[in-house]
Amino acid sequence: MTEAAIPALRNLQQEALSIARSLTDAEWMLPSDCPGWTVRDVYAHIAGVYHGLVDPSFMRAGDDPNDMEAAMEIGVAERREWSIADLVAEFEEFSGKACDNFAGMQTGDIAAMEIPMGNIGTHPLHLLANAFVFDAYCHLRNDLIAPFGPLERPAPEASAEHLAPIVEWMLAGLPQMCANEVAFMSEPVVLQLDGPGGGSFLIGDASGTPIATIVSTPDAFVRWGTKRRPWRDEGVVVLGDEAYAAKVADACNII
Repeated sequence: MTEAAIPALRNLQQEALSIARSLTDAEWMLPSDCPGWTVRDVYAHIAGVYHGLVDPSFMRAGDDPNDMEAAMEIGVAERREWSIADLVAEFEEFSGKACDNFAGMQTGDIAAMEIPMGNIGTHPLHLLANAFVFDAYCHLRNDLIAPFGPLERPAPEASAEHLAPIVEWMLAGLPQMCANEVAFMSEPVVLQLDGPGGGSFLIGDASGTPIATIVSTPDAFVRWGTKRRPWRDEGVVVLGDEAYAAKVADACNII
């Protein structure tokens, strides 16, 4: 189970809410590091997904039910006419309720229930909390707050509390979200994440012998594993069959 994701999510939810309450009118409209989205758009996305989780009648679906990213754009567009006060109120109410819901998904038969999530893959319910920790951390640390985002605010700590659930989600998602990109893999590689929340992980067929190692920090993996930044700019080291390891790193695009 992934109970550790619950306190991490509550912490990030409170950090995001504190930042939202501190923003000026001008800061709300600054472009974030998410292409095409302002700071308020990022908050609208997070608030809308929380709302849809608590009340599925607010869950938006695009023309392609498998394209989760396109569906997220619909919720963001709807909220561009909202006042900032209404947006913050939605975020506060439904992020708190969602955290409570996630806590109830960590035990019993419901925890292992598999749910299809379009191009994100099929995952057990208990892992959804990890997905939301990943989403909140990515947006706050990399899309909103400097040096990558436009806001001069303290960033969430790159701690084991945050990163361990995130790494768990990313590794669970990688083979499903990047199935076509990693289809070439005939041999596994080791992903060595050095730092808080890290560890040594095998990507690919566990019965095979690894022929290469990708060395990174967990925090950098969040950026290059989501293609926010090129892995070659994040201090990543490839060992063994370097060309093969580089091809695996290039294939990672976790959402």
